[in-house]
Amino acid sequence: MRALTVSAARVAVLAVLVIPLAGCTSSDPEPKASLSAKPPEVDPTQACPGLITDAAGKALTQVLQSSHLVNDDAQGVGGPAMGKALEEFSRTGAKAGEITAPACTVTGTVGGGKRVGEIRLVAERGNAGTPGSDQTGVRVTRADKERGVAFDCVSTRVGSTRDMPLRVTAFYTDRSRSSRGDAVLGEDYLVLAHSAAVGIAKELGCEGNGALPDSASALPAP
Repeated sequence: MRALTVSAARVAVLAVLVIPLAGCTSSDPEPKASLSAKPPEVDPTQACPGLITDAAGKALTQVLQSSHLVNDDAQGVGGPAMGKALEEFSRTGAKAGEITAPACTVTGTVGGGKRVGEIRLVAERGNAGTPGSDQTGVRVTRADKERGVAFDCVSTRVGSTRDMPLRVTAFYTDRSRSSRGDAVLGEDYLVLAHSAAVGIAKELGCEGNGALPDSASALPAP
């Protein structure tokens, strides 16, 4: 009788131990996604949606030295997102000041390395300056591994008028340290900046498309 009592006790103890373990096993979280999973590649013209023409897409692959492009922006920043940011600023009622918009960053994978490019906007509402000055009309700005194309936008969407247009500058900036730089890629930078400027002008519905020329080759010298 004593032997049976001891055996029953041991069975009871084992049952108590097994039940919690079984409970833990059933609540184990699902396996996590592999950290080695790569983000999807994008077509050059879709790298910054609405801002990259076919010609600019070719320029982008030249600058990044790769056709394997990855959009680093989780929300797919492009013309619509930038236009929305400018529109929301106009609704704040502010009469002047610099407007910020999300930038679009694209990475080109080259073997084991990467090259990065960025399209960003700077917009300012207020007194556009004296007609004919550097503060009005289509202008090109130049910096090391960067080009900018500025224009005046008159659009009801952003509350700008001919007397007080929205001054927009679209920049392409080469963020890669190993880039071949201005001497080789300067014209490609300009094509990308021009494409972005035309894209945002169309997105905002700027009067006369901001007076921007159809081709980057027709832009004024910096």
